[in-house]
Amino acid sequence: MDRRTFVQAAAILAATTGCASMGGQAKPHVVVVGGGYGGATAAKHVRMWSQGSIDVTLIEPNASFVSCPLSNLVLGGSRKLQDLTRSYDELQRKHGVKILHDSASSIDPEKRTVKLLSGEVLSYDRLILSPGIEFLWSELPGMSVEGAQDKILHAWKAGPQTTALRAQLEAMQDGGVFVMTVPPAPYRCPPGPYERVCQVAHYFSQHKPKSKVLLLDANEDVVSKGPLFKKVWKERYAGIIEYRPSFKTVDVDVAARTAISELGDKVKADVLNVVPRTAPARSPRRPGWPI
Repeated sequence: MDRRTFVQAAAILAATTGCASMGGQAKPHVVVVGGGYGGATAAKHVRMWSQGSIDVTLIEPNASFVSCPLSNLVLGGSRKLQDLTRSYDELQRKHGVKILHDSASSIDPEKRTVKLLSGEVLSYDRLILSPGIEFLWSELPGMSVEGAQDKILHAWKAGPQTTALRAQLEAMQDGGVFVMTVPPAPYRCPPGPYERVCQVAHYFSQHKPKSKVLLLDANEDVVSKGPLFKKVWKERYAGIIEYRPSFKTVDVDVAARTAISELGDKVKADVLNVVPRTAPARSPRRPGWPI
């Protein structure tokens, strides 16, 4: 047995062993919460590797999948958001995954049920949770004010904020400064901020050559592929990208488009891109359980 076959067999065994319906007439049922890369991939391959012998339901509130890792290309101008967007219809049509555009509100592990915001209750034999991330906005008081997040964008989840940040870059005068803040590690996609400033610098080099990029990193150094990124910044974007480590952003003056460090240093931007600390999204739990 080769490695791929072994992994497939193990996945199917994990999805079926001990299932309540294995001895009855119904197929085993796997419910997947979250339709990002992790959840959609799990749903697809459980169906594929089981050759249709397991029913799979994917719970995802969004109508379409958008590739978050590739969304920096939209900021650089080499892709449009629609290039990175895929319908979940193919997952349903081609692989037989049932798609419910809803959100899970609670889980009862004893009864093996998931309750949805719509009120529907699903029974499962196995449950896969892949809910993504959430932002810790409470750590940035200025960003918790109503309307602040519509003006100072994160674009850390691909979608409307991606195109909105691109529009801010296009509207910025040549000679302006794009400032991006990086939270302390760990956070989703460690290369992401460094890739982003490269894409923005690429756009500036072609269309706004007097403009600058300033990266305010809460970490002491580049946390992923440091030598590679620094080499590119030096050789390709010299004079455009400035990297400033150990700048931990603790607040934002939204009206002034200013990032404020824990030491009280203030950096003003023409376009300010703030990425807060993130955490795994709180999975729905059994009623009465602490979150």
